[in-house]
Amino acid sequence: MKEDKKDTAAEILQAARQLFYEKGYENASTREISARVGISKAALYHHFRNKEEILFRICLQAADELVDNMRRAIARNVESGKPLKEQLTDILIEYLRTYMKNENFNKILFHDMEYLPEDKKRVILGKEKENVHQLRAYLASLMGDGAIRSVNPTVLTFSLISSLHWLYFWYKPGGPLTLEDVAEHIADLFLHGLLPREGKR
Repeated sequence: MKEDKKDTAAEILQAARQLFYEKGYENASTREISARVGISKAALYHHFRNKEEILFRICLQAADELVDNMRRAIARNVESGKPLKEQLTDILIEYLRTYMKNENFNKILFHDMEYLPEDKKRVILGKEKENVHQLRAYLASLMGDGAIRSVNPTVLTFSLISSLHWLYFWYKPGGPLTLEDVAEHIADLFLHGLLPREGKR
């Protein structure tokens, strides 16, 4: 047993995240989680009150990471002076790297968050809204500067985020496309659309 290890709580979250990914929240037990970490159930309950709290902490941890990484990506690009496509590609790459790094969290989010009580769901959804708001503000500032044409910023923001979230269902790491390739394609589509460029009709 290793009940005195300082990072036991982090190990519990990691083991639970993987177990929820494999079996689903409802079918995973605290006994299985503690066995994977190599601690007793009593030691697990020393760190977390119940399985619900573990699920909430997993969701909150991943949501916080995405918000923080996106905030930094937007901040470093706003005053960078880089071409707009490079800015948007860099921001999208940061989003995708964080999103795909937490691939098992994405499955948990889509399938298991329903088991959280409403007050905890609101916290996680609040983090998602925070992410939407900071991306929307960035896109709106580009419109205000005349860098992109004026469209409904909410529609644009959700269209962009939706295209990123669907990667969970089709993107395979190690396939023909890297995350950088995907981000560049999405940025190009949003900035230039599908019509042929001049001289290529």
